[in-house]
Amino acid sequence: MNNVTVEPSDDLTPIESDALFQAQTEIRHLKNTIGAVRTELEATQADRAAAVQAAVAASRDEVRQLQQTIQALRDELQAMLASKSEAVQAAVAAGHDEKLQLQAPVAALRAEREEKMFLNADALEKQKQAANDELRQLRETISTLRTELETKHGR
Repeated sequence: MNNVTVEPSDDLTPIESDALFQAQTEIRHLKNTIGAVRTELEATQADRAAAVQAAVAASRDEVRQLQQTIQALRDELQAMLASKSEAVQAAVAAGHDEKLQLQAPVAALRAEREEKMFLNADALEKQKQAANDELRQLRETISTLRTELETKHGR
């Protein structure tokens, strides 16, 4: 700021000189006030700029934290999916092993059943044959006895 000071000249009256001094004093006060307001405005602008930078930094930090949280959740989800997949594969393998373990006894039981059925069928056939033979012998005996009776009674 230019501080212009007007020196009282000799051609001014004391009232004019006093008015000039008051005007110069008022100008000096106004310049000082303008300087203080300008300093305060600059400080306010600096505070606002700092607040904006702090808000931007906080926002970036929050975004970074959210991204880290998202990544951690993704990693956890992938680990859970892998664990479930492994559990399913283990269950399938255990089921397959159990199936294989049960197939051998089932096959053995089937073979045993078929053998017993064959033996029972053979035994049944033998019993049928024996019963038929006995029935034939009994019929022959009946026939022979009838013939003997008829010859004894004269018929």
